[in-house]
Parts: sequence; C-alpha cells; structure tokens
Amino acid sequence: MFGAERGLVKLMLEDGTAYPLEGTLQFRDVTVDPSTGSFTLRIVVSNPDHLLLPGMFVRAVVKEGIVEKAFLVPQQGVSRTPKGEPVALIVDETGKVQQRMLTLDRAVGDQWLVSSGLSAGDRVIVEGGQKVRPGTVVKTVPFHLKGKKETEPKKTAMPAATSN
Repeated sequence: MFGAERGLVKLMLEDGTAYPLEGTLQFRDVTVDPSTGSFTLRIVVSNPDHLLLPGMFVRAVVKEGIVEKAFLVPQQGVSRTPKGEPVALIVDETGKVQQRMLTLDRAVGDQWLVSSGLSAGDRVIVEGGQKVRPGTVVKTVPFHLKGKKETEPKKTAMPAATSN
C-alpha cells in the first residue's frame, strides 16, 4: 500500500530555501491539540554544517507514502447519513444517480481522501445534490473549484451534475 520512501522528510528553512539533506520520521504523537490542530513529530536530520540551530523554525514536508486506488473528492461532495456515515451521490456510466457509501481516510486541504466506495470513472456530484435522488437521469457538467485557475482536466477532477 505504501511506497518504499515512507517517512522521508524534506525541510524548508525560514527564508523558503530547501535544506540540502533529507531526514527520516522517527515518531509521530497520536495526540492532537484541539485548539491549534498541531501534533508532535520527531524527525532526525543530519546537520554536518550546523546550519540548523536550536529554536529555529523550519517547515517539514513528510512523505508518508502513496495510497494507491484512492481518490480525492471535494468535501462538499460528501454528506453524512443520520448515523454519521459518509456518502456521496455519483453519476454512473448510464447517467443515473447512485448513492455510494464511502470510507474516508482523512482530509487533504479542502478534499477528502476516499479509500473505498468509488471506482475509476465515477463522477461525484459536488453541486446540485439536493435536487436529485438516486435513479434520476442527469447530465453532468465539469466542476471548477472557485478561485483556482482553470487548467486542463485531470483524472481527479470531479464533475457536478444537473437534473434534466
């Protein structure tokens, strides 16, 4: 499931330059400070030129691994059942709306990392989901995140749906 490079860490110095040596993730605390969302990591990095000093602020980019067969879905495309289970409305290959139960891994920015419940080619309804029900035939239109420059469509782009 995870690549061989799991736990590699790259540091960015205060001025934005990259530290030339990579480190490794040694420890990750399971406790999250609810007021800040921060948690403790222990990273070991070689410092032969004494460029890193005590109390220095750096930004760490941790390469945890690659989750294969997972999808990023805009958070607004996922809702919850009365029991709190995540679900999404998708448009199948025939243009009909279906409801799918999802397994969410975690939030990545403003998207959910979905580990199961979706298949390649599924089109998640991101806008207009209140207007449709499973079984409804719809026409899909591309969904564009507000404030982001439009580029060529990527495999992770999720279309919205409108009812006919």
